[in-house]
Amino acid sequence: MAAYFDFLSKILFDTFVFLVFLMAIYNVKFSQIAKRLPPLLLLTLPVSLIATVTDSMLIFTLITYIYCFVFYSLVFRYPPMKIITGYAITLIIMTILNLIQMVVIMQFTDNPFTNTSTYITEAMAFIIAILLYKFGHMDKLYDALIVKNQVSRNIILAVFALMVSMVLYQRISPKDFMNIFMTFLFIVILILILYSGMYKNYMSLRESRKQLQSYEQYLPIIEDLIDQVRMRQHDYNNELQAISMLPISYTDYDSLAAALSNELDTSCNDHVIKNSYLLRINMKLIAGFLFSKMNLAQEHNINLDIDVKNSTLTSKAAEFELLDVMSILVDNAFDATEDGGMIKVIIDSDGKTTTVETFNAGLQLTAEMRKNFFAKGYSTKPLKDGAYSRGIGLYKLKQLTSKYHGEILLDNQTVDGQNCIHFVVSI
Repeated sequence: MAAYFDFLSKILFDTFVFLVFLMAIYNVKFSQIAKRLPPLLLLTLPVSLIATVTDSMLIFTLITYIYCFVFYSLVFRYPPMKIITGYAITLIIMTILNLIQMVVIMQFTDNPFTNTSTYITEAMAFIIAILLYKFGHMDKLYDALIVKNQVSRNIILAVFALMVSMVLYQRISPKDFMNIFMTFLFIVILILILYSGMYKNYMSLRESRKQLQSYEQYLPIIEDLIDQVRMRQHDYNNELQAISMLPISYTDYDSLAAALSNELDTSCNDHVIKNSYLLRINMKLIAGFLFSKMNLAQEHNINLDIDVKNSTLTSKAAEFELLDVMSILVDNAFDATEDGGMIKVIIDSDGKTTTVETFNAGLQLTAEMRKNFFAKGYSTKPLKDGAYSRGIGLYKLKQLTSKYHGEILLDNQTVDGQNCIHFVVSI
């Protein structure tokens, strides 16, 4: 009977230690799961009974893993993979903490595996779990390692699988534990080395894919502009011939001047010729994007003024990343501008960085709005149903700018007597 209660107390303690870790990882408050716990904790009774009556540590370990999966699945009610990944991170952290504590305990005793040292280790783990729950932001760690990064997720799952396999093997052959433990460490180090190389290749491939998508989207637009300019060259030959014939048709000065002015106005206001200067920009993705926005502005009767002060753009960021910066700023201006409105874009480069400046009509910014403008999820753009869109563009803009140690300026400026929101981004 004493053995039963010994197993029961240990299982309950381990359950709560892992529970606090998982609450920290999933960012779940205790009040959200408190009502589910009492009936689920009854599962520890049969598990403790099996541990008491069985002679096979392998069977007991397998049942313990099944119990953990079922218990935490019912407590948090998340999909199986989220439970497994959360448990994997917790087990890895617990193992590291136990190894550190074991090294410390060995400084004071030759046998670190006594009941007293075990309880001390578990109590310290519980205290650390509570501290991480309160102050550790473990949910951000989970988001970075599992949700946003497929490579690190695979590494964690691979290490978790090896740890479980090592424990199961130790239950089968306890005498070979040190050998299998050293083998486990070697395999983990090998996996980390291999995955570090794979991660670099993965990031390089992802950037190449983004760049390819950008080229596929905007190169046809700039090619279309080139084709239109070539077609207009033939028309201009005819127009020049017509202009040369004007003195024959109009013999007096006033009528000749009026006819010549009319011809020149028609030529200068031609949409294709007005925008042909974009072809001088050295980054063709940027040129294609700007031409597409000029076409969009024409469709919506928006006065889009693009001033490219330096056609040779240079930046630490890749071309597709600079395109992301520009598209976020310009798209944001379009979203805030009604048909018939005005948008001004200034693009310049000093040989090291590229500066993108946008003006669009908007409200007067308060200090609180400036503070929240770049926060993830913050937006002032209403949707059709009256709800507000979930702002991620400016949050991404801040991340891209920070990545290359750039600068962002946000303020209000007056343009032609109109209050405008003014962005300046140097990257």
